[in-house]
Amino acid sequence: MKIHGDFGPIDHVNCVDGVKTFTGCLLLSIETQQTIGYGTRSVTEQCSSGLILLVVQTCFGLILQSLWVGIVYTKLIRPKKRRHTLLWSRQAVISLRDKYLTLQVRLGEIRSQSILLDAQIRMYFISRRITQEGEIIPLDLLDMNVGFDTGRDCLLLVWPLVIEHRIDSKSPLWSLDREKLTSADFELLVVFEGVIESTGLLTQTRHSYIPDDIVWGARFEPMLRNDPDAPLTIDYSKFDALYCDTCTKPCSANEL
Repeated sequence: MKIHGDFGPIDHVNCVDGVKTFTGCLLLSIETQQTIGYGTRSVTEQCSSGLILLVVQTCFGLILQSLWVGIVYTKLIRPKKRRHTLLWSRQAVISLRDKYLTLQVRLGEIRSQSILLDAQIRMYFISRRITQEGEIIPLDLLDMNVGFDTGRDCLLLVWPLVIEHRIDSKSPLWSLDREKLTSADFELLVVFEGVIESTGLLTQTRHSYIPDDIVWGARFEPMLRNDPDAPLTIDYSKFDALYCDTCTKPCSANEL
């Protein structure tokens, strides 16, 4: 404004109308950024520098507002809290299912208003391993199949589900029986991931089981109750409940 001579003669056409002081410049900046437009201050066509400055401020202000909205939005939605609505069974079980020895854990969702999209489950076997060259790997991570070949690892968690790992020749539990389980040294890590329906953000929950948390020859109590005069209900009081399975022998899957 000073370069254009707006503070000169009275009959001079100003670069910015209605602005004579620093306070007026500040009010013009706020009105431009917030699109208030009271009408007393405006940029004219007399100088290109004013137009360029107006465009620069508008672009910079939009970028700054977008950054603030993203920061506030991320802090408010808190995707980490979503995993607290997911429940893991305190114990895992090993029992027969469809004539195969299987390792089973239960996963539940206590929030019924929204579901997790693209939900997937993974399971890992963590133990100490010695290579053929004598190298000691204290924490060796081995992937365990929970239905990747059949698509059962993709979950629709609208009611509590039992996650199943079939103990076959490729499983690290192939030669494990009930007696060896008591003295075994390993850890099972189960990882669940899903996309929050309302925000599109990814949430993850993990749980681990050691041999003391695995019950041989047991099954999970059914939780779903379908009464003729009532809709399908879920009894979460039986989430960790087990009952004895007399069909499961104490021998390993290799010996069956």
